[in-house]
Amino acid sequence: MNIPIWYEIIGLIGSLMVALSMTMHHIKTLRILNLVGCLIFGTYGFLIHSLSVTLLNLFTAGANFYFLINLHVEESRPEFFETIFKNPQTDEYIRRFLLFYAKDIKKFFPSFDPDPGTGTLAGTECCFILRQTVPVSLVAYNRGAGGEITVILDYAVPAYRDFKSGNFFFETVASQIASPGTIFAATGQVPAHSAYLRKLGFKEIFEDEQGTHFRKELRI
Repeated sequence: MNIPIWYEIIGLIGSLMVALSMTMHHIKTLRILNLVGCLIFGTYGFLIHSLSVTLLNLFTAGANFYFLINLHVEESRPEFFETIFKNPQTDEYIRRFLLFYAKDIKKFFPSFDPDPGTGTLAGTECCFILRQTVPVSLVAYNRGAGGEITVILDYAVPAYRDFKSGNFFFETVASQIASPGTIFAATGQVPAHSAYLRKLGFKEIFEDEQGTHFRKELRI
């Protein structure tokens, strides 16, 4: 059967979108791309009169649509945030968390050492940010002699990397650990982390071999 070239282009676009969706960390983005890709590839199946290709992709698109509706319902519910403070030198869960996510943490904090006793978090204070009781973010910080607080680590797991945990920390938790006017400092070692800090309201101060240094004043 001679298939027109533009039919093949439609099929190729659909295939690429389905393949691209499989690389997404965020489940909502994955579902949306997969839904669109399946609809396009289902159209290709219809154009070439392939019932199996059409039905399979329509079924998959329908499944994606169903789960997207459920995600929307879940996102519409009020989110419950809470904080659990931990000692990084003694807490077994922190040790397991750091080891499990060590590779991903280094993408944003290249100099990070996960050893809880002698590594980056030695001597720091830590807290987990929980969303709907799920630990999604770990924040570690040091208190300076002048009262300044340096955020050593602010890491969110891939599925919850949407700024909500960071906003919760600096809008709610920060007021529990510091008084108004306290300066929070952080260093962006990679562009992605620097962009995140700017998004949270940090101001760039200077740049050196360690990275880009930021400051943010706590306002209540």
